[in-house]
Amino acid sequence: MLINCKEMLEQSRGAIASFNCVDFEMARACLEAGEEARQPVIIGIAVRHWKALGGRLFIPSIRALCVEADIPAALHLDHAGPEDLDIIDEALDSGFSSVMIDASRKPFAANVEVTRGIVQRARLFNASVEAELGPLPGDEGVAGLVDTRGAVYTDPQEAGEFCAETGVDALAVAVGTAHGLYTAEPEIQQELISRIARETGVPLVLHGATGVPDEAIREAVRRGVKKINYFSGLLVDAMDVIRRERKSDDNDYLRHRSELREAWKRRAGNLIQLYSGHSS
Repeated sequence: MLINCKEMLEQSRGAIASFNCVDFEMARACLEAGEEARQPVIIGIAVRHWKALGGRLFIPSIRALCVEADIPAALHLDHAGPEDLDIIDEALDSGFSSVMIDASRKPFAANVEVTRGIVQRARLFNASVEAELGPLPGDEGVAGLVDTRGAVYTDPQEAGEFCAETGVDALAVAVGTAHGLYTAEPEIQQELISRIARETGVPLVLHGATGVPDEAIREAVRRGVKKINYFSGLLVDAMDVIRRERKSDDNDYLRHRSELREAWKRRAGNLIQLYSGHSS
């Protein structure tokens, strides 16, 4: 059942897992994990991957998975920049139920202006909007190594002003995470999450969850994080399966696809339980 992220986050007691997916099998695995856990799931398509894979061609099948899922599911466009407004329009026209506008590297006033325009556009489609304030280190969608030392954090007062002026449904914040794989365990600024949550009154989004310790995740959820993005670990799982299964005389492609799907499903299932607060 396809719904927008605003409805999903309002109904959730814990945090919702958002998995950026690069193909049908990855999306299928994550949704099956959600169905088994009886928890909602967000399937994200990063603009980087939309451009690389030809979004208009592969989106219909993934959207169909979300529509036919036996749980609430959202189809989310992730990290569209101010230069990607045409892709946002295509995504909304294609039936995405949520979009993210990331103008976090723009000055505050420009970020507000761009975001407000996307909010107005998305409302016409009953789609929710996520924005970002405070750019995260790392290269989104690549799973490279990243050092979080010297990171810039989101300012709580600015965050409050930003949400009031734009009307966004969710806000991605810089609180110690990064896109990619960490060179050292990240230090999540938990008190900062609480302060931002008090100032904004909107669901907060944690990007870069791969490698964040479970207890740090639980604490972040307690303090106001309602959506958690996960991607790099899915790529690591895929390459682990490929390296383990690779044999010169083995050409059973369909079996390898099944192995990949099962690995992603196990990972997604564990994370869904952790984020929602149902894990031990």
